[in-house]
Amino acid sequence: MTSRLRNVAHRDRLLASGQEADVFLRPDGLLAKRSRADRDLRPEAELMRHLRAHGVPVPRVEEAHRTELVMEYVPGPRMSQELDARPWRAAALGRQLAELHRGLDEVPAPDFVPGEGGLLHLDLHPGNVVLGPEGPVVVDWADAARGDRRVDVALSWLAVAVAPLRPLRRWARGRLVRSLLDGVGGEVRQAMPAAARIRLARRQRDAAEVAAVTRLVRRCTG
Repeated sequence: MTSRLRNVAHRDRLLASGQEADVFLRPDGLLAKRSRADRDLRPEAELMRHLRAHGVPVPRVEEAHRTELVMEYVPGPRMSQELDARPWRAAALGRQLAELHRGLDEVPAPDFVPGEGGLLHLDLHPGNVVLGPEGPVVVDWADAARGDRRVDVALSWLAVAVAPLRPLRRWARGRLVRSLLDGVGGEVRQAMPAAARIRLARRQRDAAEVAAVTRLVRRCTG
């Protein structure tokens, strides 16, 4: 990194840190995702361009390098923040999440994405949806793969269902899930065991979450 780029990076504002990358807001108003694990971010950028060309709401990619992906900054709350602040909107948010999944059903999966089948985000929960000025925008496509589209929806359901919430917000979660499932069809339950395996294999989960996942799988398969 040159001296000029280091100086620019020092002025960037950290917005979020994930397991493998940090996300910064640059002085020029663009968003920069930087890998800490030397993960090549160029395939994610290529997928985002593909999705945008097929009408899926994702941030516009400005440039991509091996360890840095520069994209449009979309202002607005995450869907999870909106649910917490305005729980009475839960049903509407669930419909938006279902609409995003239906949109992915129509997108051809590019050959460079691993696996076989339809295109899966694999982490499409309310925390990865920004409610921007022009509507919901899906972010963080690092784990995308190909497979059974029902698994992608089941993972969304699972992420919402096991999230720790204050008691007064649990009823809102239920409304969001019901609205999501009403909008995507009734076969998602069959995919819950596969979704649970994916979620539990990603990283170490605490005992409470493992128990919640197990209960949901039993509800779907019992």
